[in-house]
Amino acid sequence: MDEIKLSDNVIEQIKYFVHYDLTKEQKSLINKLILNEKLKKRYKEYGLCQQCNLINTGYSYCRSCKSKYFQQNFKNWTSGNHKVDEFIQKVQLEAENCEKIIEWIEYDKFEDIEYLAKGGFGTTYKAIWKDGYINSINRNGYFGRWSGAGVALKCLHNSQDITTEFLKEVESNILACDPTSDFVVRCFGITKDPNTNNFMMVMELKERSLRQHLDINFDSLSWYRKLVLLYDVSQGLNDIHNSGLIHRDFHCGNLLSDSGLAYVTDLGLCQPANDKSSQNDKKKIYGVLPYVAPEVLRGKEYTQESDIYGFGIIAYEICTGLSPYHDIPHDEFLAMKICNGLRPKSNYKIPQFIFDIINQCWDADPSKRPKAVELHKLFDDLRYICVEADSATWKQAKEADEINKKLLSSTVQSSLSSTGTLSYTTHPQAVYTSRLLNFKNLPEPKNADNNDDLIEKEYSETLRIDFTNLGINSKDESN
Repeated sequence: MDEIKLSDNVIEQIKYFVHYDLTKEQKSLINKLILNEKLKKRYKEYGLCQQCNLINTGYSYCRSCKSKYFQQNFKNWTSGNHKVDEFIQKVQLEAENCEKIIEWIEYDKFEDIEYLAKGGFGTTYKAIWKDGYINSINRNGYFGRWSGAGVALKCLHNSQDITTEFLKEVESNILACDPTSDFVVRCFGITKDPNTNNFMMVMELKERSLRQHLDINFDSLSWYRKLVLLYDVSQGLNDIHNSGLIHRDFHCGNLLSDSGLAYVTDLGLCQPANDKSSQNDKKKIYGVLPYVAPEVLRGKEYTQESDIYGFGIIAYEICTGLSPYHDIPHDEFLAMKICNGLRPKSNYKIPQFIFDIINQCWDADPSKRPKAVELHKLFDDLRYICVEADSATWKQAKEADEINKKLLSSTVQSSLSSTGTLSYTTHPQAVYTSRLLNFKNLPEPKNADNNDDLIEKEYSETLRIDFTNLGINSKDESN
């Protein structure tokens, strides 16, 4: 891929500059010499390649130079499938940083393989990758690796013959992974199980699912820790949307947890936001019913706004600890009720400032839902504001905690075991894995008149927050 090269005259003037520590005069000269704004921004972030004098495409990474080392290595490996080889080679040549690199990995490079979980479309295992993933490439073409890395092996059911969907998921992961935020689980490459001939994605390994994290640690999660989780999930979703994609299967089962943080995974149903053809051709709805937006249940196209609806349900789940509609069947009757405005309910008190955001996310009108970038900015601010003593958010969080302690009959309080873990009964027809949803003649989506029932006790007026001042529905000019 061709790169825009600076003239020899420009290079001569800036080659000794330290791009991350420019003086005022040097900044002025850069602004004068580099007129292309995108190129100028890249220079200030990554500097010049010391080998070819092109502007780096990533931290210590020049695509023009590094791609040559991959190209020289093409003759040393093959997956046995031309389509896979071609896909991996293309990705390696176009990678802008180490985080965008994928490889073909022979199955015998893994050890200690163990079953982890089974989802709607595949099975996941964990393993140790003996060589480990590439984390640096020096100027001699030597690949530095994180050897002995724990990884997840995601097997797509019946993938003996490689499918477009499988490669599309790998591509979506690459597009959505932003090395500056790191809240979308990374894909390291592709392998193949010799026993089943199924292809597998080699992914970052995290401690557990977010659902397991909530079950184990909910009683000890402060509102600050919950806001951190909401920030993480909104950041991951924002990375996906910034990449021009829609997740299309955004639910708690596709979120992972590690060291108290949350990460988005499983982009198998991801597609470009401007891709209409696949939806018009298939018109099939896959997902977990409680998280699917009502307009999608009625057969309308998935949009980034429908992902935001799913975020609202996830936010409710993080705040209350309960899976949505865990005590009723996930059937056509529930789909009908959701279209008529039903939303999850719990006696567990959610602070008003969080509930206001949740309520906007699951609005029946997609145009009234906030953008992922707005949610990300909001939770970035709120996670710090809520720990400031005597602030309105701190008072609401404190009052919520006091109310929840008094609710002896609260769903969550009565569900806490002696060890502090959540233990509640799930209806046998409550399904939390993705499946085909096929409902007919559902009503036009609307908001229920009684959604305020979700807040069993009103907060004092002095604790109300005007969210219009935070600009949750304002347009972000930079996006």
